[in-house]
Amino acid sequence: MESARRGIKSVKRLSRTAGIVSALTVGASLLAAPSASAEDTPSSRQLLEACDWADLCEFHPQSYSTYTGPNHQVGSTAFNCASQTGQHRIDWSDTTSSTNSLGVSIGVSAKFWEVYEASVEATYKHDWTVSHTDTESDTVNIPPGFKGWLERGTAMQQATGWYEIHFPDRYYGHYVWYIHDYQSSGAAGDRHDLGYVNHKDAPMTPDERAAHC
Repeated sequence: MESARRGIKSVKRLSRTAGIVSALTVGASLLAAPSASAEDTPSSRQLLEACDWADLCEFHPQSYSTYTGPNHQVGSTAFNCASQTGQHRIDWSDTTSSTNSLGVSIGVSAKFWEVYEASVEATYKHDWTVSHTDTESDTVNIPPGFKGWLERGTAMQQATGWYEIHFPDRYYGHYVWYIHDYQSSGAAGDRHDLGYVNHKDAPMTPDERAAHC
C-alpha cells in the first residue's frame, strides 16, 4: 500500500451528499477552485461503477456487527371461522437483499460488490450474499373468530469501510479516488440465533368475518 502512495504531492477531499469521496493526484498539484461545480467530481455511484474497468478496486473493512432486523409479516393471514381453536398451516418464503448507504443497486456480478464481499468474508469470516431466501412451513393455533399470522425478525449483518480505486489515466483529473464511510447491510445466514418467527393473532373485524367466513 505504501508503494502505491509514493509520489503523491497533494491531497484534496471533497464531500458529497451521497457519500464522502476524496481524490489523490499523482505527480501534480491539485489546485481546484473552492467553488468547483458538481461536474468536477464524480458521484459515488460513478466511482463504484468504474470498479469494473479501473486498474485497482479494493475495499478496506473497518467494522462489522450483527443485529436483528425489524419485524415484518411473512406468509399469508389465516382466518378461523369455526367455533373451536383450529390448526392452520402457513407456508412462507422471505427474501432479504443487501443494501448500501449510497443507495446503489447491488448486483451479484458488480465488481465493487465482488471486492466488498471477498474482503468482508476474509476479514470477519462470515458468508455474505447479495440476496438470501428462507423458506419454511409453520402450523399455528388460532382461536375461534380470530385471525392468525407469522411475524419475523431477520438475522442481519453490517460492515463499514472505504473503497480505494486507481485509474490508468486521469479520471475527473485524478488517478486515485476514495469512497469513505461506505456501509452495507444484508442477511446473516449463519446467525440463526439472531432471527425469530412468532405467531400473532387478533379477533377478526366485522369486515374480515364477512369476507372470509
